[in-house]
Amino acid sequence: MAIIALISSFFISLAGVICGHIALKQIERTGESGRGLALAGLIIGYVGLAIGAIVVLFYVILIIGLASSSSY
Repeated sequence: MAIIALISSFFISLAGVICGHIALKQIERTGESGRGLALAGLIIGYVGLAIGAIVVLFYVILIIGLASSSSY
């Protein structure tokens, strides 16, 4: 699960975050290895989500700015 979290966080950040949390719970419960991979998947996933939110916010501000300037 930790490997899936790491790989999917590069493509679909939300899937990486979800799988990372599941992997950490599983590692805590069973004592398996892979904690570093799960944490890396979580970190990359959260960074990807934050960058995505910033990009969406930028586009919304850009669209609002263009819409308000075209009304003159």
